[in-house]
This record gives sequence, structure tokens and C-alpha cells, in this order.
Amino acid sequence: MNFYRKGALSAPKERVITPANNRGYLLGLSASNGHRRRIFHEHHSSLHDFEENSVYLRSFAEDYQADLHGTFDFLLLEVSEAAMAIMADEADIKGVVALECVSERPDPVLGGLLAALFSPVGGEINKSALFVDQISVAIGIHLAQHYGNRPAQSLGRRRMLSTRLLAALQSQVRSNLDGQLSVEELARTCNLSTSAFLQAFRETTGKTPHQWLTLERIEKAKDVMLSSTQSLRDIAILCGFADQSHFTRVFLKMTGATPASWRRIRQF
Repeated sequence: MNFYRKGALSAPKERVITPANNRGYLLGLSASNGHRRRIFHEHHSSLHDFEENSVYLRSFAEDYQADLHGTFDFLLLEVSEAAMAIMADEADIKGVVALECVSERPDPVLGGLLAALFSPVGGEINKSALFVDQISVAIGIHLAQHYGNRPAQSLGRRRMLSTRLLAALQSQVRSNLDGQLSVEELARTCNLSTSAFLQAFRETTGKTPHQWLTLERIEKAKDVMLSSTQSLRDIAILCGFADQSHFTRVFLKMTGATPASWRRIRQF
């Protein structure tokens, strides 16, 4: 899957024309209100007004022509045929061979997932690999479940992770506080599919893997602050935060105190 963003204060005056190709599917989600487009089909055209979190999904296998009007800001996702099969497998849905094409559909869940992926940290999009991977898997499962050509099947009884597996996962996360882990790697430790792992992890811990990673970063930072004289900037980098500002924001949110004040109180 490839993610990118396109936006402009005014739509292009010329008609958008995309010849058919074999790249799979293109999904676009409007990040704001006020965009209109007329889509031309073989024997007719249709007019669509896009509100925030409205989605279009089309196949690259078909010619596409549209006239765009007004401002636009779209979060875009390209999905290959191979990725679609993987998404269906991760969602435990058998037999999905195509995605349903829609011209305009509200999808606030997908809007929230894509917004989390594109939201900046410290003014820049700087996310850990684990976070990006986790969100990507969630997006893939959502697409397979809600746009796949087969209904979702029940995942069966609730699955819980054992204490032994949780300890193994904790060790794995603590060894990779920079977040350069994939959900697939964590799932492999538990001998589960990514979908089953994410469900079992949340059922067992009440958290997502990235939330757990953040907690481990904070605990590591506390240990270093109490046992060394390293600067907060160095501790932030050591514990996998983008910078000291990012570290301070997360620490304050989770503990109610800044790292400097927390450290000062406990040193006297």
C-alpha cells in the first residue's frame, strides 16, 4: 500500500483523465469540506459533493475522467491486487477478490485512521515504524471488511495471550524502543496472524502495541532520569522519542508532570 496526500486551494481547470492500468485500486478520503466533482461514466455522468471523511474508491483497471471544482485536500491510498489479498487474509475473510468501487461514501472510521497516520509530530510527520505498521494493518482490515466483495466472517471465541507470551513481547519491545518493529514480527512471536494478534493483544492488555511501546518508553525514561545525569534531550533520543519536545508532551500527558519537574522532585 502507498499513502500520499494531494491538495490545492483551487481545482485544476482541465479535466482529470487517467487511462486504465494494472495498479490495483485508488482510495481517496476528503480531509475537508467543500469539494465537488463530476465523474464521467460510459453513458452518463454523476455529480458528487465531498464532505469531510467522504471516500471514493475506484479501480485503476477502468478509465477515469472527472471535472473537479473548489478546494480539495485528499488523503490517498493505492492498493495493489497483491496487497488486497494480504488484507483479506489479515481480516480473516476468505474469498475476497475485489473491492467495491464507490463514488462518495462517509467513512469516519477510515478518516480517523488516515488522520492519525498523517498527523504531524513536532511539526513533522515523524512516526515509528511500529505505529505506521499498526495503522496500516488496521486500514487494510477495515477495507477488506467494509469494501471487500465478501462479508466479514466471525473470528470466533475471544483469544488471550499467555503471561509467557506477554513477557516475550515486552522484551521484544524494550529491545526496540525506537519503534522499528512491525506488527507482523510481534504476531510471529505469538504464532498468530496479524489480525488475530491485534485482537488478542487488545483483549489481553487493553492497549494497542503502539500504546504499549509508549508506556515502555516512559518507564525507560524514568529509570534513566533517576540513575544518570544525562540531559533530557539525550534521554529523549535514547528512549525512542522524536526529540525533547515530543518527549515532554508525551510524558506530561501520561504522568501529569514534565520530565524536568518529575526528575527534580525525586532527586531531593
